[in-house]
Amino acid sequence: MKKILKLTIVIMLLYAALNGCSLDKLDPPAPSSPASAVIATNMEAAQAFASVLQARDLFITSTNLFKDLGDISLNIMATNPTLTTAGTGTTPIACVDGGSYTYAGTVANGKYDLAVTFSGCREKRFQYAGKYLVSGGTPTNITVMLGDSSSTFNVFYFNSDYTVLIDYMKAQSSFTMAGSGTAENADYTITPSGKITTFDYFLLDTFTMTYSRTSIGYALSTNPVSGDQTTSVSVGGNFVESSLARALTLTLSGFTIDRVKRYNAGTRSFYADDTSISGTAAFNYRPSNYCFEGQYLIETATPVHTDYRLAHTTMGNLALNGVATAAYNSGGDIDVSVTGSAPLNYTKEFSLMKACDYSALEESMPPLLGPTGTATGSTMAVTLTWTGPQGISTSDMDLHVKYYSTTTPVSATTPSWHIDWHQGKTCTDPSGLSFGDAFDLNADGRCDIGLDFDNTTGYGPEHITALTLPAGYYVVSVNSYGLHGDASATLYLAIHVGDYIFGPYEATLTTSDAEGTNPDAWFRVADVRVDADGSVNVLAPDSTLNPWGHQVQNH
Repeated sequence: MKKILKLTIVIMLLYAALNGCSLDKLDPPAPSSPASAVIATNMEAAQAFASVLQARDLFITSTNLFKDLGDISLNIMATNPTLTTAGTGTTPIACVDGGSYTYAGTVANGKYDLAVTFSGCREKRFQYAGKYLVSGGTPTNITVMLGDSSSTFNVFYFNSDYTVLIDYMKAQSSFTMAGSGTAENADYTITPSGKITTFDYFLLDTFTMTYSRTSIGYALSTNPVSGDQTTSVSVGGNFVESSLARALTLTLSGFTIDRVKRYNAGTRSFYADDTSISGTAAFNYRPSNYCFEGQYLIETATPVHTDYRLAHTTMGNLALNGVATAAYNSGGDIDVSVTGSAPLNYTKEFSLMKACDYSALEESMPPLLGPTGTATGSTMAVTLTWTGPQGISTSDMDLHVKYYSTTTPVSATTPSWHIDWHQGKTCTDPSGLSFGDAFDLNADGRCDIGLDFDNTTGYGPEHITALTLPAGYYVVSVNSYGLHGDASATLYLAIHVGDYIFGPYEATLTTSDAEGTNPDAWFRVADVRVDADGSVNVLAPDSTLNPWGHQVQNH
């Protein structure tokens, strides 16, 4: 039988962990506008730039989230001007990157009431699950409710290839979206309110994000000759973020992000973008010694140019408060300095952003390093997603990690443990994570590795998180439990160790095997060896170590 009861329990645990846990959050600081910061050292400059760059990513990403969700209901209105009954029998509508949604609703006197239900719907790095409501909306003014007092709207945020899970968000919030537009030209004012709880897989922490009197202007224009697209996001108001350990109040005034995406007519694709930032941002951290804080006036002397073919920035120059500079070099590295001092060098934007790190829905992140290599880090996350040939998949793929306490196992070596969907758990979940199956590796009662997402109906994610990496040998693999009518499932994976990401790993499975013993129903992803000194090596699979070794029952 399928894992319906198990999946229900996992969802209940996730809700309890992220929305109503008894742990008290750190009280956020009151909104304020601190005085203009006096940036005196290179490290203060680096922390200030880190804050600003993450604010840039945060508002680009969250604005895209709101706009893309709003566009779906606006498209429903545009194609159903006389909708009279609740969309009964509507067939699933395919999303851009996989998955689907259905809708139900009515229209009267030009106003729509809609309920849109998402099933693994993927668009522009987001994957949606759950239902949102539109009440009394019109084609130029909508209010979208994400979740309610008894349920949340679930959002998974990935890298561009859907191989790395960056954030998992549960929203009980709403937003209004007023204006008009097309895929080429648009002008909207977006006003979010309420809270979004997110688990950040880079910081391994849960954050509550609250929008307060926040207004976002979104403008899109397309050059009819070159095809270049210009997007402008202008933000004003307050944004509060808090976790168990720290909090941030961000007050913005005229904070504008302009991005020009360069279009290649020959390949019909965008090949680069140029990003500028301007305006004022006041950062107030708690505890106040966590990071350099104050009010920053940001100006762009030269837009930051990102070349997609090189996968890094190649030029740009930003200034803060007239004394601090971030100079982007041709090789992707960045020099940060205050006037008159030798610069600090950061190998890439992501490294600079970590100088003062908070949950920011990063667009800038480490590149995939390929299938093998070395890393440093004491945590690991494995992301599995997949698609079916028909675009609306219902197949059930299962992620596995098997561990040997020796760094040189052979075929006869007995594994110490094996994480997959059917192990259960006797340990207590760590803050922010809800494991369906997990182990306590250091006997302190807390789960240290577990399966935190178990998807049985297609696309994933399936996800395993390890909060500690004991020395030994790890075998990462995928089993095709059931194709469920699909002819095949194409798998996409990445392994995330510390701040290093390996992949992508891709394979297509055409065989189902509920018993887990047919080699044709398995994909060996990679092996991970952790030596006694803590060094980590991601290796090609050792074919003598089979990934199974259990008899599956009652999936």
